[in-house]
Amino acid sequence: MRKFQIIILFVLFTLNIYPQKKEEIVAKVGEKIITAEEFKYRFELTPQIKRKNSEKGIKKAKEELLYTLIAEKLLAIEAEKNGYDLTASMKMNYVPMEKMHVRDALYKKEIKNKISLNDKKIKDCVALANKKYFVDYIYTQNKEAIDIAYEELRNSKNYDSTAALLKNVEFVKEPYEVTYGKMAIEPESEIFSLELNQFTKPQQSSEGWYIFRLINKSAANFKSWEDKMSLVEKTIKKRNEDSLYDAFLYNFLKDKKVTTNGSLFWYLVDSLQPLVEAVKVKEKVADNEKIQISDEDFMKFKNSLNPDSLNKIFIKFEKDPISLNDFLNEFMFEGFYTYSSDINYIAEHVNQRVKRQIELELLTRFGYQQGLENLNDVKSSTEIWKNNYLATLYRKDLVLETKNDFQNSNINFKNDSVFVETKYKIVEILTDSLEVIQQALTIAEDTEELKKFASIHTKRNEVKLNGGEFEYFSESEFGEIGKIASTMEIGDVYGPLGIEGKYSLFKLIDKKELKIDNNTQENIELTKEKILYNKAIENLENKTVELAEKYGISVNEELLNSLKLNNVQMIVLRYMGFGGTILAFPYVSPFFEWKEKLEQKQKEPL
Repeated sequence: MRKFQIIILFVLFTLNIYPQKKEEIVAKVGEKIITAEEFKYRFELTPQIKRKNSEKGIKKAKEELLYTLIAEKLLAIEAEKNGYDLTASMKMNYVPMEKMHVRDALYKKEIKNKISLNDKKIKDCVALANKKYFVDYIYTQNKEAIDIAYEELRNSKNYDSTAALLKNVEFVKEPYEVTYGKMAIEPESEIFSLELNQFTKPQQSSEGWYIFRLINKSAANFKSWEDKMSLVEKTIKKRNEDSLYDAFLYNFLKDKKVTTNGSLFWYLVDSLQPLVEAVKVKEKVADNEKIQISDEDFMKFKNSLNPDSLNKIFIKFEKDPISLNDFLNEFMFEGFYTYSSDINYIAEHVNQRVKRQIELELLTRFGYQQGLENLNDVKSSTEIWKNNYLATLYRKDLVLETKNDFQNSNINFKNDSVFVETKYKIVEILTDSLEVIQQALTIAEDTEELKKFASIHTKRNEVKLNGGEFEYFSESEFGEIGKIASTMEIGDVYGPLGIEGKYSLFKLIDKKELKIDNNTQENIELTKEKILYNKAIENLENKTVELAEKYGISVNEELLNSLKLNNVQMIVLRYMGFGGTILAFPYVSPFFEWKEKLEQKQKEPL
């Protein structure tokens, strides 16, 4: 069975959008430009619909994406002219994004760019990588228990018999293989220094406490010398990076002291608890499972808070203190979840987030002091996100305007006609975890397995009991899902598609033409929805054409056709320095049909 859109998930730690050379411009949109580099990345690293892997197909896909991006720039220009960049929505979405980029630039400057390799270190680590070490171990989560165990083992003449009788610890006899780079550096170094039957001092990890005993060692096997060197260099760099990070953060934060308003903290926690409880009940979340607060629910929650409380100072920086409202804007940007509705658990979770947000704000301000927001990499990346946010806000208002006009119009939908419409049926996994999406992709070809998986993992409760399977729906339903489904063939898979802070992966399992009787009230409403959907698209296209004439566009067709692009589509995540994960580039829904209207209008006689 052919798959349509299996998107490879790939993770980047750094991403330089523009090389340090003269920019090649694919298109000019008013005063904005689309460079060859931006176009290349957005073509290769974001999914598109129905992209054919042929010369003709690639050419068509290039054009469709380019005019989608041109539309985005046009709407962004108009939005900025109308003051959208000063709105609360931009403050909630774009400002935290820009801060994240400034911190990422600071991370590169203070940590990433200082990572080094030297021949002696490589030689020493290659020697370590040449061997495998096999250990058994004693484990407990209790520090006192591991200390007692260690003393008893030190005073024992028979390790095995003593270990078997130890209390409050677990003795795991099955050999565990340790190779270079597999563990944290502290326990690894201890193990690598042992002789046979010697054991380490208690070693702490995130899981608990361990005592390791060396029981055997042998030569390590690699497919090639290059594989061994790759492992060694990657491990040295990662450990060097971790060391630089710890040292920088300790020195940076050691003399910083910032306090918060305690009464506002408990006001926030007390107000959050009923929301968490309500979401847990509504989403039927089991005990100890993740309770995710959606952006929509959090926004309603924030708007329900006392305006006077929102305007009070929450984080007491000496200069430019932060109000509760501004804190919640950035708090919401990273999302909020908890594993319990217990108020003490929520308080501890929020307290950790407050501490983390203070650290991030201190780092951000340090980055701005150094002018890192003006670096080319930062400016180019944030400009792309800013345009996307502005265009999205402007597009939403155009659709809302269309909806209001439509609802105020007098249209009689009741008639005796019966028409035929194509309806679609999908199986979907909706989740906030990209790891779940990865797992779903591996089984997507088997519909029954996908349904079993969806019944466990999907967050769309109305179809959860049915294995994520939808009832038949039309193109105008479920937003972008309906639009995309209408382009798919049975057996095609698409995803992940971003939907309100979650990710959707879906498979088209059937489509058929159904007779629709316009006389029923239900179908009258469905007909209204379809007409509204088509009217909104028409108005968006007409507005884009108007803006293209207003601001002017030009395309370098020769450069566009000459660009050599990979057709392996990927959703690429970018890990940002000091924390945070974003898409490498914002997703744009295909929107290029307006081009034909523009061309037709340009042909019309004056």
